[in-house]
Amino acid sequence: MSILRVSRRQALVMIGAAAALRPSLSLAQGAEPVDLVKAFYATLLDCMQHGAELGFDGRYQKIEPVLNNTFDVATMCKIAVGPEWTKMSGEKKGAVLVTFNKYMVTTYAARFKSFKNQKFEVGEATPAGDSRTLVESKLIRSNGEPVALNYLFRFNQNVWRVIDIYLSGSISQMAQMRSDFSKVVVDGGPDALIASLEQKIEDLKKEA
Repeated sequence: MSILRVSRRQALVMIGAAAALRPSLSLAQGAEPVDLVKAFYATLLDCMQHGAELGFDGRYQKIEPVLNNTFDVATMCKIAVGPEWTKMSGEKKGAVLVTFNKYMVTTYAARFKSFKNQKFEVGEATPAGDSRTLVESKLIRSNGEPVALNYLFRFNQNVWRVIDIYLSGSISQMAQMRSDFSKVVVDGGPDALIASLEQKIEDLKKEA
C-alpha cells in the first residue's frame, strides 16, 4: 500500500509540474515550426524594444507563455540532466523541471532587455529525420554581425516543439547544459542541481 501511495503522489507532482508548463496560447497548438520561431522572436523583439519600461518582471511575464508554446521544456530538461534523470523520484523530477523552466525563461528575460537595432531572420524548415525538422535563423547584432541560431523541432502529440537549440549553427545547447550540470547532479543529486540553477537565476537577475 505504501508503494502505491508514493507512486500516486509522485505522479501528481509530475502532473502538476507539467500543468504549470502547459501552453496557454491556443493559437500555437497547431502552428508550424517556422511560425513558432517567428512568434517567439516577435516576443523577444518586443521585450527588447520596451525593455526598460517592462523591467525584468514584465519581460519574464511576456516570454514565459510563448517559450512554453515553442519549447518542449520537459524533454529539454531530461536531455540536459542526462542519465541521472532516471534515478530521480517523481517528486524530484517535478521540482527540477519547474526550476529548469524558470531558468530558461529567466535567461531570455535577462539577456533580451534592450534594443540597438538588432533584428532576427528566419529561414525555411528542413527535415531532420524521425519526426524532426530544423529551422535555421539568425540574430543580426547592432554592428551587423550575424549569429546563427538553429532550432531542432520534434513533432509529438500532434504539436511541433523545440527540443534543442544550436548556437552558432552547430553547438548543441542541450549538450552544453548536460556538460555544465553533470558534475553537480552526480555529486549532489537533484537538490544540488536545483540549488545551482537557483543561483544561476539570481546571477542572471543581477545582470538584468
